[in-house]
Amino acid sequence: MKKYRPNTKAVVVGLAFMLVGIACWVIKASFIPKGAVFLFSIGMLLICIGGLTLTITAFIAMRKNDLAMNAIIKKQDEERKKEAEKEKQTSAF
Repeated sequence: MKKYRPNTKAVVVGLAFMLVGIACWVIKASFIPKGAVFLFSIGMLLICIGGLTLTITAFIAMRKNDLAMNAIIKKQDEERKKEAEKEKQTSAF
């Protein structure tokens, strides 16, 4: 069975959004404690977008793996049914 991995580009983009969001928070907290309130909200938004990107990427990879596994299970079930039918036919004679 082929194992599907998350898209590397999407993972990098998600992590980049999260790192930029954390950088906005650090800049706001360390260098500009009383001003630039917009950095806090932008940082929070970027962290959320990065997390959402990672979550969607993980769900897509998981869904592809589930579909591949279901195809293998269906194939095995069909083979078992054919073997059971052959046994019934040979035991009937």
